[in-house]
Amino acid sequence: MLMRGLVAAGPVLYFGWLLARQIMADWPVVVEPRLDWETALTLAAVGYLGLVLASYWRKPPPLAARHDWQAVLATIVAIDALGLSVSQPVTRPDAAPLALALMLAGTLVAAWGAWTLGRAFSLLPQARRLVTSGPYRYVRHPIYLGGFLITLGEVWLRWSPLVLGLNLLFVAAQIVRLRYEEATLSAAFPEYADYRARTSCVVPGIV
Repeated sequence: MLMRGLVAAGPVLYFGWLLARQIMADWPVVVEPRLDWETALTLAAVGYLGLVLASYWRKPPPLAARHDWQAVLATIVAIDALGLSVSQPVTRPDAAPLALALMLAGTLVAAWGAWTLGRAFSLLPQARRLVTSGPYRYVRHPIYLGGFLITLGEVWLRWSPLVLGLNLLFVAAQIVRLRYEEATLSAAFPEYADYRARTSCVVPGIV
């Protein structure tokens, strides 16, 4: 029972820490917002993390879940790779407008997906209900699409071989997570096969 409680509390603590870190890092922008890309991205990121954290309030138990070491490892690798990338210095300040626009677009897409999922959101592959509305009408994994847009912005803004490698590692880990999620949802919902046949995986009409 204790171990189960610790596992359940893990994502709440993690997203709470991310939210606190985001607010502290961008505190000047939060208290004195301006009409610029940086302010928009900061507010979007805070809102997105707040949405995700709120989704864990009275979350219903999953119908199916995958907590094996491969799924956990892929999640940890994705988190750490993106976190290390974000901590690297900006090497192309002239690219900031386009890079911030890509990251803002990715954050908004991910937030739309999290808002639509509501309490069905989970950090590890789980199945609570099959969501096919909102962005899920067009792609099965809009949150991953948002993450990939963010990586494009990160690479564009912080270009270096290390940043490129970290973001490629993030994308690879996300693809592994995506496959685990598809397998979990397919096992839980027989209608997922029809939904999968009529939607794209990440990019509408392409992939």
